[in-house]
Amino acid sequence: MSDICRFFRSVFLAFFILQAFAGTARAEVSASAAWLALGHYQKTLFGGYESTIDTPNFFLSAGGKYNPQDELEATIALFQSNDYEKQCLFPARYVFLKKHGLTAAKFPECKEYEQFYHDLRPNGVTLLFTDANMNNPSSLFGHTMIRIDTARKGTQLLGHGVTYGAFMGENPGPFYPLLGLFGGYYGGFTVKPYYEVVNTYNNIENRDVWEVNLDFSRAELDYFIAHLWEVGQAQSQYYFLTRNCSYLLLENLDAVRPSLQLARKFPVQVIPLDTMKAVQNIPELNKGINYRPSRQSKIRHRYKMMNEAQKEAYLNAIKTHDYRIEGLNEPETADVLETAYQYVQYQYVAGKSDLKEYRKESFALLKERNRLSQTGSIEELSQNEEPMRGHDSMRAVLSAGARNGKGFQQLAFRPAYHSWTDDNYGFVRGAEINFLETAIRHYDSRDKFVLQNLDILSIRSIAPIDAMFAPISFQILWNVGRDYNPQSGREGYVTALKTGGGATLRLNDNIMVYALANGIAGYGGFLDDNVYGAVSGEGGMLASYKDWRLWLKAEKIYASVKWKSQTVYYAEGAYSLSRNWALALSGRYEQNYGRDVEEGMFGVRRYF
Repeated sequence: MSDICRFFRSVFLAFFILQAFAGTARAEVSASAAWLALGHYQKTLFGGYESTIDTPNFFLSAGGKYNPQDELEATIALFQSNDYEKQCLFPARYVFLKKHGLTAAKFPECKEYEQFYHDLRPNGVTLLFTDANMNNPSSLFGHTMIRIDTARKGTQLLGHGVTYGAFMGENPGPFYPLLGLFGGYYGGFTVKPYYEVVNTYNNIENRDVWEVNLDFSRAELDYFIAHLWEVGQAQSQYYFLTRNCSYLLLENLDAVRPSLQLARKFPVQVIPLDTMKAVQNIPELNKGINYRPSRQSKIRHRYKMMNEAQKEAYLNAIKTHDYRIEGLNEPETADVLETAYQYVQYQYVAGKSDLKEYRKESFALLKERNRLSQTGSIEELSQNEEPMRGHDSMRAVLSAGARNGKGFQQLAFRPAYHSWTDDNYGFVRGAEINFLETAIRHYDSRDKFVLQNLDILSIRSIAPIDAMFAPISFQILWNVGRDYNPQSGREGYVTALKTGGGATLRLNDNIMVYALANGIAGYGGFLDDNVYGAVSGEGGMLASYKDWRLWLKAEKIYASVKWKSQTVYYAEGAYSLSRNWALALSGRYEQNYGRDVEEGMFGVRRYF
């Protein structure tokens, strides 16, 4: 009996040892970068984990959102069961378990997933970036998405685009930018044909698209598709500056190749352009960059390449709709007709002509084009300044200056993203987007530190009007800053909102002039009756050359508070020392009732 007892005791001991070893091994697997990335887990401030996925259907255990080990155990249990319908929802997890020897089961037949894979016919993955859409607050920083390259013969327009965005409904209302900032929406993934994506961003919104081809192996590509299927029905709370279109896409790339750790590079803010730079700067991931210009960019390029006689003939053709070109040779005529045809297409896609008119104009153009035996000589736009090679988004400025003869030093910090006098390489000309720029100032005479200014949001867009396009120039400025009462000599804080619209003209390739009519509202205890309203007329010039920029403006303000009625002159210039270093000089003169204000400042800018 003692031998039998010893035998069973040895068996039980071995069993418990194996169980303990298996538990330890599973604990190590659940803490691995690969499993954490597959579950979109991120470390919390208190050392635990939390998944960025918020909907319960993504998790198999009750505490799976916060406990990666429990979720691993639940996943193992799922593939030991006969619940084939639920198993079909997690093909990437199955591949993970199989790789780590945690399941011996076969993956079930899943018709919906197999159809999804067949529809995509994946042959590669490409990360895409579109320029900013200045007419849409949710797209001010540009947009990132993914293209599933197709194995079908022909163009990649037959591929599929994968986007992540907020579900705002058809009528989000005026407060949707604020709700987007503070997590008022849920976001999710959408897969649609790539030609629809191109039509929306490239043709309708006229945004250039940059494509970074990713170097994924066949196994990684299949794993990416499997994980995309898993997150396709899941949702996450959407935050415009953090958990946005770029961040969740980065997490999906991390799930395929955990060593990338792309999401961890953006713990504070996620600017789409910065994420593109991060991907581009990984040699083993970046296979190459392609440029897809918008229709408007193509037309502007073709017009710029024409000689003066061609330009005159082209403008006359699109104005009179008479496409019989005279006085040009056949190649020159072909270029004029091709550009006019692209312009007619642009007008239709932009909703500025109906289908009947579009067909009539297209037929007339093609009829004239078919009379020619020669082709044009203008090459299509294929290259442009890469936004990923522009300056970094965050900016710190250390300055010194004087205000009415009193010296000061100032430190300013801007989290994002681009100002008029920043280096324009890769950015939309005339577009400015600043967010939460804060300036702290120290006055020598008083030995006092003050919050000089907080620009909550600064959006400016001056797009020149020409014979082809007539965009509206506008600005939205919201700030809290120290204001000066020239009658009493006192300073105090005022929050002000300025909105305006107008027009811009381009004098040459480097200089634009603009005029804006503005409405202004201010509030603060420092003010008479706490509030004021004002209207103003503003005119300015923006000059941009290779290494330096100059902005001049004059503004006449008529306010409900007499001392706020003033004339303001402002000048700002900057010279780039390198991509991320610049010198800046500014001057301001306020012509007030009572005491005028003169201020000058010189500073060094650092972008990072």
